Amino acid sequence: MVAKQRCFLAIDIDSDLIQNIVKVQEEFKNTNNNVKYVEEENLHFTLKFFGDIDKDKIFEVKNCILKVLNEINFKDNFSNEISIKGLGTFPNKNYMKVLWVGCENSEFITKLHDALDLEFKKIGFKLDKQFKTHITIGRIRNLKDKNEFKSKIEKLENFEIGNMNIEKISLKISELTSKGPIYSNIKVFEL
Repeated sequence: MVAKQRCFLAIDIDSDLIQNIVKVQEEFKNTNNNVKYVEEENLHFTLKFFGDIDKDKIFEVKNCILKVLNEINFKDNFSNEISIKGLGTFPNKNYMKVLWVGCENSEFITKLHDALDLEFKKIGFKLDKQFKTHITIGRIRNLKDKNEFKSKIEKLENFEIGNMNIEKISLKISELTSKGPIYSNIKVFEL
């Protein structure tokens, strides 16, 4: 039996911006709600979640990424500087399961995602139905005080984390453990 690994493609967050995201998490930790917050070393933008794939499929994924990055120079057409700001929940404000930080000027990420997604479709992955550039900062388990949580979101919905340039993307393995996921890089691709 061929071993499979849980993989995804991500944009890592600049280390100097991580502490600003942690400050937002701290604001919510002061509420009386059950939320599993993402560890600071795991904060990222997801470009594509592949699920459990074997070595052969990982090799194909790497080739797709290289093909897209070699064919398209996104920096010539779009600024690779993004502004990380804003806050929201998925799927919506009334039924909250994921707490996220958003992004402005995300045309670069969207175009990169779309080009990669089309290439991944050629090797058997489904196209993403609805891509929204975001960083998951918490998974909501139980809201004991939904109104308090909503008012905190409203207070912080325009909070500015900061700007960063996207210089690389990382193909990662997610190892699920009892203490939470551990991410490690398979390959980092310079843009």
